[in-house]
This record gives sequence, structure tokens and C-alpha cells, in this order.
Amino acid sequence: MVELLPTNLLYFAEVSRTGSVSEAAAVLRVAPSAVSRQIARLEQSLGAPLFQRHARGMTPTEAGEGLLAYVRRAEIEASSFVASIASGSAGQIQDISVAATEGFAHRLVPLAMAQVRRTHSTASFKLHVVSNHEATRMVREGLVDVAATYSVGHQEGVRLEHSSTWPLHAVVAASHPLAGRQSVTLAELAEHPLALPMRDTSQRELLDSAARSEGLQLVVAFECSRIGPIYEFARTGEGVGFMSELGSHKSDDDLIHVPVDHYVFGQRSAQLQTPPGKWQPPIVLEFLRLLIAELERS
Repeated sequence: MVELLPTNLLYFAEVSRTGSVSEAAAVLRVAPSAVSRQIARLEQSLGAPLFQRHARGMTPTEAGEGLLAYVRRAEIEASSFVASIASGSAGQIQDISVAATEGFAHRLVPLAMAQVRRTHSTASFKLHVVSNHEATRMVREGLVDVAATYSVGHQEGVRLEHSSTWPLHAVVAASHPLAGRQSVTLAELAEHPLALPMRDTSQRELLDSAARSEGLQLVVAFECSRIGPIYEFARTGEGVGFMSELGSHKSDDDLIHVPVDHYVFGQRSAQLQTPPGKWQPPIVLEFLRLLIAELERS
């Protein structure tokens, strides 16, 4: 694939994806010192640090996150341009296969699919609603074109197209004792019956991890593998459900959203993943662009 972005932005993007200068250098097949020089010059020219450097690696600063969002958009647009002038049947692909966790599948993914269909009437989609681990596995093995999922930390073997953090909210009926709160702690939630997703979800993993770290015992009144029944249970006032704003829907407007105050939920990010090294036809790139735009708008 022809690279249209400047070298310093390509190096910056790879360090952001891998979290390491040495790993980025290995992927790019250059010396680590070359990557470090490009990052240093980029930070100097922008007048702001782009990474927080710590023992576990490098993570983008606020300025770095902003630049990364720009680079991802530029990469998609550049790839779309190159693909649009390429010959062959690959550019005519109209079928898109997507794996998504239910939070994405509830609203965001169907919305982007409908937007693609407005300009590409022959496009067709196949959506697999699966767990976060299964979504990443499917994109890693090339079984789908795009994975829209929640994830904790960096995922090996996938290309990260977008990552953003969405706060977790407790959802309760208007009659529930927590409905009037500005925020709620996990200790306070542990005093109420909870409606939770199954244990194979990133949300449940973090809830259980946070509870263990504080020595709390969660009272699980209802478990389900789907969002809808959990919200219906919460709507009765008999339990507290959970959601991020990403998974919210107009039909849930009668539920009260109360932010959960716990640092652990900042570890989970909403991610758009694609198979690494796979050429993406223009219609897939357009779908990604719409997903990213909707995430940034939200």
C-alpha cells in the first residue's frame, strides 16, 4: 500500500498502537533511535509532549490523543484515495462483515450501516453480536472486516483504528433510591440488588475486579447475556443495571443514568479493530469513517 502520510506521523501512530518505541521500530523495520528522533522532533514542532512515558510503556497525552485521532482519519482517507484509483475487482466489494459487542450493536453500528446504504445501495452487511473476546478473535483471524468492541488494554494481532474511553453509568428506575444521585460509589451499589451481564463481558470483568479490590460482595439479582432484559429488570425498580453512554438508546430514556465513581472503569476503552495488513476496500473504509465520526461526535 502506498503511504501518503509523513514519516513522523507514521512513526507516531505506530508508537501509539504498540505503546513502545522498540516494538514500533520492529514493526516499521527501522532503528529505535530513528523512531525516537522523529517523535522528539514532532513534539518540538508542536510544542507539547505527545506521550506519557512510564515503566510499562508509552501512552498518548491529551495532545497525543488529539493528534492520533487526526492521523487515523488521515490514514482512512489516504487509503480510500489509493483504493479508489486502484484497478481490479477488489474495489467493487460491497459486502461488509462486522463483529460487535451488544453495546455497539444496540445503536452505533446499525446507524453507520444505514448511512453507508444511503450512498451505496448495493452494500450488504453481516453483523455478529458476540462477546468482546470473540469480536477481537474474529477480526484477528480475518473472519470479519471490522470489530467494534470494548477492550481492556492493548490487543495483540489487530490494527487499532480508534480507541476512546466511555464512563460507566448505573441505570435505575426513577423510583429507585439512587435515582437522584449525581454519582455513586461501588460500595453504595453493593448495598442494592444488581442486574449484571454475564462473566464473559469486559464490563462484568471490571465490575468483579473492582469489587474484589475493595473487598465487596455484589448482590447479583439477575444475570443475562443481552442488554434489553437487564434494562427491563432495572426499569421495574428491583435492580440496578449498567451501561455506557455509547450503548444508550431512545427507548431507554425513562431510565436514570448515574455515573459510577471508580478508577477501574477508565481502563476499558471502546475500540474499532481491523485485521492487520489486510487491504480494505473503499466501502469498508467509508464504514469505518462513519463509525469514528459518530464516536467522536458522541
